[in-house]
Amino acid sequence: MMPKTRLVELSHLLYPGKEQYKLEIKPEKEREEPHGIFYEVDLWSHVGTHVEYALHFMPNGREISSLPLWRVVGPAVRVDFRDKGTSEPMTTAEFKARADIQVGDIVLTWTGRDNLYRTPKSHDRPYVTKDAAAWLADDRRIAALGTDSSGFEVRGGPDKDPNHYKFFDREDPIPIFECMANLGGLSHDRCFLIALPWLVQGLDSSPVRIVAIEGESEEDNRAAIELLSNLCSLR
Repeated sequence: MMPKTRLVELSHLLYPGKEQYKLEIKPEKEREEPHGIFYEVDLWSHVGTHVEYALHFMPNGREISSLPLWRVVGPAVRVDFRDKGTSEPMTTAEFKARADIQVGDIVLTWTGRDNLYRTPKSHDRPYVTKDAAAWLADDRRIAALGTDSSGFEVRGGPDKDPNHYKFFDREDPIPIFECMANLGGLSHDRCFLIALPWLVQGLDSSPVRIVAIEGESEEDNRAAIELLSNLCSLR
């Protein structure tokens, strides 16, 4: 019997002219008849829920169109850090204690800050320690890291963005999802994630629509993740 599943939206709805990063749309002309029309879209690569890749920090780094699909489609685990305050650390010991992170997982840090999106406090967040980033990258060999905050570094710290370099300065860079939404809408900590960026050459980052597939029951959830993982083996 096929497992019963549901889809969960994990991306922010974007409002042209109201985002932190530029997003503007306008029709190419005034509509004179009820027929087809084109819209011009002007945006930054980091608008809304987005995925970052190595070119964002490294001039010769890999860009979005070279991002392997297996890094953005696959099993994911949510790690609950909602108890963390602004600028508090998320440590290796806490990652180990709070979730069963498997080798190759997409890891989603749930900080409960998606409600701060588009507010003056949008950058108030905890951070992943350098040791934890190294453990995730080198021991767990995660496929990707996501957060419902605006980032996962110490904002404005003296050691600028060490985790980005840890994830990006490698032969096969690890992508980062930022500004996710609705992680609290998941019924289970584990799910199957689909997060597809634009296939555009030369971009450092891309807006992305992230969708989770999860089973209605624990049994259905385990079966769905196993089935989808086998069907979507892209390595």
